Amino acid sequence: MMALSGAEAVQAVMSKAQCLLLDFDGPVCDIFAGLPAPTVAARLRATLEGAGAALPPEVQATDDPLEVFRFSGGLGEDLNELGLSALTRLEVEAAGTARLTHGAVELLARARAWGMLIAIVSNNSASAVGAFLDREGLAEQIDYLSARSAVDPSLMKPNPHLLDQAVSRFGVDPSASLLVGDSVTDVEASKLAGVVAVGYANKPGKVGRLAMAGADLIVTSMFELADALR
Repeated sequence: MMALSGAEAVQAVMSKAQCLLLDFDGPVCDIFAGLPAPTVAARLRATLEGAGAALPPEVQATDDPLEVFRFSGGLGEDLNELGLSALTRLEVEAAGTARLTHGAVELLARARAWGMLIAIVSNNSASAVGAFLDREGLAEQIDYLSARSAVDPSLMKPNPHLLDQAVSRFGVDPSASLLVGDSVTDVEASKLAGVVAVGYANKPGKVGRLAMAGADLIVTSMFELADALR
């Protein structure tokens, strides 16, 4: 099915949702706005290598710290746990300079007024997400936080584990829930969980990638979602 877009499509999707699930990095904030992702990835690599890990060229080249952490899952228990603790520490540091996404506050407020249940569903650490929400005074807007806490990287999206956890906590039908995410893995996890996939195309080229991944709806601004709940 072709991904939908436009005000009428957004209104139709949002009006049916009982549960709003939000990816963190992108829809809520740019977590690496002040501490860039390539820097975090490099520091995480240095930590693992300092403990004796041998990293292949593709891990050496990636700017994505989550991909470095995914690789640590195959390095043995000690290095995997080291990767988890190091990445969590770096993400909490990054949360201190993260930049709030335009329209996120408005969406949270209107979803709350609409009566929706709201959860953050993130591959980023629960500690970092919590630190940012506290910093921005948004913690009370969130009913549940389903973010990375387990040492096992395979539980991150596109695995539907984090989405299943949130939907189960709320006791709603997955089809009455939607996930707003800016990555292909968000769309893939939504499909596996039976949740409506809303692609947030916040950068050039993402409309096509999110549509190809199977997004049900695509928006380019969080205000599109907030305006549908006026």
